[in-house]
Amino acid sequence: MGKNRISLWLLGSILFFLYLGCRPGKESPKVVQGVLDLKQWNFQTDGNISLDGDWEFYWNKLLPDSNPNGQTSSPSYIKVPAKWDKGRNVDNKYPSYGFASYKAKVLLPETNTQLSLKISSISSSYTLFVNGKEIAKGGNIGKKDSEYFPGYKPGVFSFISAKPEIEILIHVSNYKYSNGSGIWNPIQLGNTSDIQQISLKATMLDSITFGTLFVMSLYHFTFYLMRRRDASALFFAVLCLCIAFRVSFYGERIFYNVFPIFRNYEFSVRGEILFLFLLLPGTILYVQSVFKEQFKKDKVFNITLYLSIPLIFSALFLPTKFYTMSFFINSLEIMMLGILSYLFFKLAYMSAKGIDGARICFFSLVINLTTVANDVLYLNKFIDSIYLVPYGVLALVLSQCVLLASRFSKGFVLAEDLGEELKKLNVNLEQIVIERTENLNESLKLLKGDLSLAKKLQQKTLPTLNLNGKNVSIHPYYLPMSEIGGDYYDIFELEPGYFRLFLVDATGHGVQAALLTMTIKAEFESIKFIKDQPSRILELLNAACCQKYKSLNVIFSAVLADIDLNNNVLYYSSAGHPPQVLKQKQDGADYLYSRGPIIGLKKEATYKNLTVPLLSGNRIFFFSDGIFEEFDQEKKEFGENRVLSILSRNTGIQEVAEDLISELQIFVGPRGFQDDVTLLAVEVH
Repeated sequence: MGKNRISLWLLGSILFFLYLGCRPGKESPKVVQGVLDLKQWNFQTDGNISLDGDWEFYWNKLLPDSNPNGQTSSPSYIKVPAKWDKGRNVDNKYPSYGFASYKAKVLLPETNTQLSLKISSISSSYTLFVNGKEIAKGGNIGKKDSEYFPGYKPGVFSFISAKPEIEILIHVSNYKYSNGSGIWNPIQLGNTSDIQQISLKATMLDSITFGTLFVMSLYHFTFYLMRRRDASALFFAVLCLCIAFRVSFYGERIFYNVFPIFRNYEFSVRGEILFLFLLLPGTILYVQSVFKEQFKKDKVFNITLYLSIPLIFSALFLPTKFYTMSFFINSLEIMMLGILSYLFFKLAYMSAKGIDGARICFFSLVINLTTVANDVLYLNKFIDSIYLVPYGVLALVLSQCVLLASRFSKGFVLAEDLGEELKKLNVNLEQIVIERTENLNESLKLLKGDLSLAKKLQQKTLPTLNLNGKNVSIHPYYLPMSEIGGDYYDIFELEPGYFRLFLVDATGHGVQAALLTMTIKAEFESIKFIKDQPSRILELLNAACCQKYKSLNVIFSAVLADIDLNNNVLYYSSAGHPPQVLKQKQDGADYLYSRGPIIGLKKEATYKNLTVPLLSGNRIFFFSDGIFEEFDQEKKEFGENRVLSILSRNTGIQEVAEDLISELQIFVGPRGFQDDVTLLAVEVH
């Protein structure tokens, strides 16, 4: 069934009820100057009757219940049902607060008839007498505020008339409710079984309405908890809950005889007004959540929403006399009428534009407004009908359920379609992944081959020395962090008995750093055989790098050392490199300090020379900063002190060097080195 057919079906249902309510029937007699003539009325065939018309009215008088005919003052007349201070057809308006007596005589077609009266709302306390006998009481009647106590007492009250006429006397007083006093709703008279049947049907209708709305509220609230991205379910749940509790506090007051708290006047009135006030913001928030683009930033809606907040707070915190004032009730009526009119025209426009969900909302609004108009006209006796607002509310709720269900269904269908598309994409994606993986594996294989070749080439660039017969031994250890590294060293014999050692630590790691070392090697090759002080060689290397590679930002630290075995002297110079270690025979190790700027930063940089005498058994350890700048799992550094302690050992130089490498590997653990590690262990014999 399409949305348009659903909307037409709902509209047709309400029009059918209107037709039933407005169908012609036997004209009901009215109370005329306090007398209702029912001599020609048959309760069996004609049904019940509402005691509407002009009742005798005695302002500020409580007629004696023992002798209701004993009054001496002449009565005035007032329309029933109507509020004595705000009634539409009340000629003389009376103050809201005060007390009065209503009286009507009913002429019956026969005697000894068991009849019943159905009473709904009388504001705000009353006592009902039939033929001088009290048969019902709500609250406590008082001639002043201190004697008065408000209270509702809806229900069906039976009696037997021994005479062909009955006299109905109702005492009413009000000092609490500001928006109307007196007999608000029609009082129905009829056979006890018929009246009870009417009351039961009305109670069942209110109960069904309450139950339906309450279940709808729980259902949509649960739905929102499972899918919080869409707030329409939440606001619809709140709106249903407000309408449900409004139904329970008004009309037949279905919980009056079930829960004692509902018999408390303050609680009942506050609940009745509060949930009435909540309907306006609830409606606005729900509509905004359903039509986000059209209403989320709508100024009329937002201003009305903010204006409704004081009404809610008044019903929550102010005394009954204040929040029941006409100002608050009329303000709500004006705002509700304005927002519904605005919504009517905007939904009509949106329906014409074909906006999703607008048509069903428009038709449900039309249905609801129709039922409200029917009840207003019926209540004010312009038409002979029945109360249809409960049907309108149910139609409104059901239509919104259809709307939300339609949207959720579309979401599920879309999700299913996307799921099917995703499956197709997954099949294609799997094939694409296989192809890409094969390509990546091929690229990785080529890259590994290139890195393997680069590793071999880099290792080939490292020197190999034959030191047989020489008075020096040199043991190199080179452990790059990855396949290739950024450390580089060179060791060669400049002339017999004169060895030059060059160690470089380029910035970065991996391929980039390895390429830098090749550049550095190429520059060093052109000057490495110059017989001059190490500091001078570093200055020449720095000048060449600054001149040629300034734009490439080629910077590195280096150490250059000449070992002159002919004169037993070590010449040593450093360019931003950490201090190296010298160990005298049988003594502890100590650092060699020769500070100079890192190469590649400043073209005119100068370096200092350090001259150290060498004795047989002396050991010199040259290394990159990766030796002591490694970290363990807890981010603790290996440190210079630990390096110095290990290198101070008096075991063989190879054993000392291997101990240092081994302890360093254990220290860093399975994560491995975080920098390239190079160690050159030199011992003079």
